[in-house]
Amino acid sequence: MVLASTDPPEVQLAMNRTWHLPYHWVSDPDGSRLAKPLDAWDEDASIFRPVVVVVAPDGTEVFRELSRDFTDRPDDEPILAAVEGLGLDAVPSPAAWNPPDIGPRPSKRAFQPASFIPYFRAIKFNTGALSERMVDERDREQLLTEKQMAESFLGAFDEWRAEHPPPQG
Repeated sequence: MVLASTDPPEVQLAMNRTWHLPYHWVSDPDGSRLAKPLDAWDEDASIFRPVVVVVAPDGTEVFRELSRDFTDRPDDEPILAAVEGLGLDAVPSPAAWNPPDIGPRPSKRAFQPASFIPYFRAIKFNTGALSERMVDERDREQLLTEKQMAESFLGAFDEWRAEHPPPQG
């Protein structure tokens, strides 16, 4: 797995250490290396739209989901089904990402664990309330999908917190 963002490597490294991510990152500040070729560049915001691409060992793309905007995140199940469908042997978790000559530099824009619960609770409750007001069934469905995404993230965060308790200090 490779993660990519418009942030410089120092900010990506700080994000890795904050969230205990075992992945490497690609810095693509203008979207030209990865985001634009994947049609995942948001011109208005100059950021990646979330995209997940699963590629088989022979280079064949077996799954792609491109989010509508930065709030839209794909569900794990179809991604995992695509990966499992490849029938590959499990790969051990990679070693911690420690690029040479780069130190972590936290960004004020970076999403911090302390912000996670209030942010996704707000999404959950706001989308639930708004869905009750919608007359158009398609709009209601989109809001309920966003609410389910927030609920899923909150559940995953509970698991993450159990595995990564805050330092006692």
